[in-house]
Amino acid sequence: MLLSKSKLSLKITQKNKNYQLFKTRIKIILLAGYFIILPIFTLITLSLLLPLFTTNLFTSIGISHHSTSIPWIDDAAECEHTGRDWRDRKCWDNKHNPMF
Repeated sequence: MLLSKSKLSLKITQKNKNYQLFKTRIKIILLAGYFIILPIFTLITLSLLLPLFTTNLFTSIGISHHSTSIPWIDDAAECEHTGRDWRDRKCWDNKHNPMF
């Protein structure tokens, strides 16, 4: 009777060790999968979101115009002939693009 209890105990311990080993392997596989999938989905998400931010940034810069003086035009008649405004003894271009 004592012998059968020890064999049974040994079998249960062996099964428990096998189960623990199986659980450990599953955890390692899941963790490795997580570390492989996480960067992939991060890059996909960033590649989808980045154009939204850059498009809005460059669109707002492209639409906005800033006045700038044209230093090589120093005559009011020549300034107005080119479609610009003469103010404060300077020729101003109102459609200057800041990306220029």
